[in-house]
Amino acid sequence: MFAATLVRRGLALGSALLVTGALGVAGVAHPAAATTAVLYATVDCTGSNHSGDTRDWYPSNVRLHTSPPSTTPGLVAVPATHAFQFTQTLPAGATSMGVTAQCSSGHYPYGDYSGSAGLTGIPAGTTTITASWACSAAPVSPGPWLTNCGLQSVSFG
Repeated sequence: MFAATLVRRGLALGSALLVTGALGVAGVAHPAAATTAVLYATVDCTGSNHSGDTRDWYPSNVRLHTSPPSTTPGLVAVPATHAFQFTQTLPAGATSMGVTAQCSSGHYPYGDYSGSAGLTGIPAGTTTITASWACSAAPVSPGPWLTNCGLQSVSFG
């Protein structure tokens, strides 16, 4: 009799542990798969000298900044506007993006540098982004020329 009671209690305990374990596995929250977004972008030097020095017609040293980081995009020139366009698949789960560039060159002895990136957040679940950055260079006295980029327009889909 004592042995039968122990067996029943053991079976009840095993059954309870099995049910609890199954509920624990079913109750674990699984993170949603991080989505990737495709960015369609334009980068333009708005204050460029389009009638003389052609070195500043197009932005140079264009960099895409995302969190998490992404690769450097391949650029396609738009001769009508002297801008660059690119299409880039952003890293899964990217939460922000911005662009830096240079719209000046050859300023000796101080040089030419990239400044602000025109950063913006990326809403969760976004799959397509169309964005345009306008960049402009100006001298920082006394010293280098600094190109700051600002987000001109953006739409999320």
